[in-house]
Amino acid sequence: MAANETEWSLPLSEELPEGLSDESPGRVTRENSSEAAPSTSGTRQSGWVDRSWKALSYFSSVTQDDIDRIRRRYQIPDDVVLRIPDSDERACCPKYVGDVAFYEADLKAGLRFPMQPFVRELLDFLGLAPGQVNPNGWRTIIACMVMWRVCSNGSEDLSVDEFLFCYEPCQIALSRGFWTFKNRDANSRVVQGLPTSDRIWKDKYFFVCGDNWERLPQEDPRDFVGVRRSWGTPSPSVLDRPLLNSVWQERIWRILEIEDRRYNIYIEPDLLATFSLGPVPSSSVKALQRANKKRVNTMKLNKSRLKQMAQSGEVAVAPISLKRKKPDEGSSRRSEEALPRPSVPIVTPPVVPTAAPSVQKAPTVIMVDSDLTPPSAGSTINQSPLVAMDRAKAAITPQDADEYAVAHTDDLSLLMVHSLMRGLTEAVVMARRCASVEEDLALLRAKSIADEAEMKNAKRAVMELTRERKEALIEAENLRKELKAREDDTKAAVEAKDKAEADFKHLFGQIEGAKEAAVSDFRASEAFEDINTRYFLSGFEAFRKQAVQRFPGLDFSALQPYDDEDSVMDASQDQAGDEDVTSK
Repeated sequence: MAANETEWSLPLSEELPEGLSDESPGRVTRENSSEAAPSTSGTRQSGWVDRSWKALSYFSSVTQDDIDRIRRRYQIPDDVVLRIPDSDERACCPKYVGDVAFYEADLKAGLRFPMQPFVRELLDFLGLAPGQVNPNGWRTIIACMVMWRVCSNGSEDLSVDEFLFCYEPCQIALSRGFWTFKNRDANSRVVQGLPTSDRIWKDKYFFVCGDNWERLPQEDPRDFVGVRRSWGTPSPSVLDRPLLNSVWQERIWRILEIEDRRYNIYIEPDLLATFSLGPVPSSSVKALQRANKKRVNTMKLNKSRLKQMAQSGEVAVAPISLKRKKPDEGSSRRSEEALPRPSVPIVTPPVVPTAAPSVQKAPTVIMVDSDLTPPSAGSTINQSPLVAMDRAKAAITPQDADEYAVAHTDDLSLLMVHSLMRGLTEAVVMARRCASVEEDLALLRAKSIADEAEMKNAKRAVMELTRERKEALIEAENLRKELKAREDDTKAAVEAKDKAEADFKHLFGQIEGAKEAAVSDFRASEAFEDINTRYFLSGFEAFRKQAVQRFPGLDFSALQPYDDEDSVMDASQDQAGDEDVTSK
């Protein structure tokens, strides 16, 4: 609900920071609080509200029933406090510090609590609060997150640089304060099928209190990046396109290889739960999801059929009434379907004045093709109503008409209504069956996309394993050659060792022979005899001294060594014989 600009609540003078007053033009200043969550992106949290922000023009139309429905439909935990804004609050300026505004359209686009780390890091880097991102922006963020998970089978997460490499943050010109994301070039358009506009969503906002909805249970508190509470404007430096190396760009090219990248495929609750981006859908959520799909598919089918029939000239009233209802519907549902509207030049009904409908001379409003010229030979019933009439007259014979000649008009009316209702019932049954088939096809398409991504990952893994196998074979061949070379070196070393042992044994034998020869030569020398004689005489003299001391009454002076050489030779021979016996 849009608010009158004269009814906007302004802060009191004592609430303004020092140096500002109520007469400050162009903005409404609020008091900064030290309890507000600081930003980690380096930009200072703004404590003022820009008067040009479109959010100031909308009251919140959310009621308690809406809060209960939102909590059930999007499975928000019971411990997360949702608050209805007061009449003097706006989405950009809550009354209580720490409250964050969210729109129901954000949750419809795939946002879930607790918020993912990538979402918080992106908003913190840009200096934006969650309420500043429009629905298409959330669709782009969530769809990209899921695509990255699907393409990597859940092993890789989207990074801020990758996202900003593909998309540029842009402020909406007609709704200042709200931001969206525009693909930087034709080759970086990751998400497809986004609606061209969203209506009646700016008054469906509520406040989330506390901080138990921000961090995932498995997150490390030391790496935690909180959600910005205050609205702001990104600095020009963060809007520049980041530079990515070939590895990161290759990840983006893999995403662009996905054929069907429509956003509505990737924001399904089942797919979000599969990759841990949302809770597992409950039975009520699944039932609501099936009902919504059937309703949307039925609307699309009916609209497409009516368009085809209007273009072919089979019906006239239905397309005209459908076109007249669109401006008065006041809903963004049709714009979100992103279906092509019937072209105006194809169906051009005459304008009927609503002030004086009795002026009409002929009910031309029921005619789609007003060309009543005689048909040519090749005309069909789709090209000329006269041909259709001729075919109908030719199909019904006078005998067929005579059977109804005596029938009452009421009976004919009853039979006609019965036939029309039966045909309508059959059409509805067929439409429901087609809608069910389309739903199954959508699920199969999503499964096919996931299988295709998994198959690509498997092929990539096979190629990687093949490459590693080739590298392992080459390394094994190199090791085999190296082992053979080492075996040859070992064999040569063993031969050298054997030769060294043989040389050592030969040398040892020579040393033993030289030793024996040296001993024999020494024993045959005169020096050996002189040494033996000297030691013998010394021993004999020592013996006589000890004998004299022991037996003082005996005279040992008569005991003298032999002076003749024969006695000495005999003694030396006896000594040599004793040595030989001892050695043996």
